Amino acid sequence: MSGHADIVDNLKLICQCKGIKKGTFKKLMAEGTLTHEGLKKATGAGSGQCGGARCAPRILAMLEERK
Repeated sequence: MSGHADIVDNLKLICQCKGIKKGTFKKLMAEGTLTHEGLKKATGAGSGQCGGARCAPRILAMLEERK
């Protein structure tokens, strides 16, 4: 079943401005990047037109779920 979840994660946009998918964030978190700032720096999320207004809550929710 995890194969299906992986496919969905690789399709679901977290950062619409930069086109960054959920799978990218999950991979970075699995590798040890576990802060909002770290994920932003690694991906460029939050540096698009909206300034992180759309993706920041999604990123923070993913970090919270991981705890």
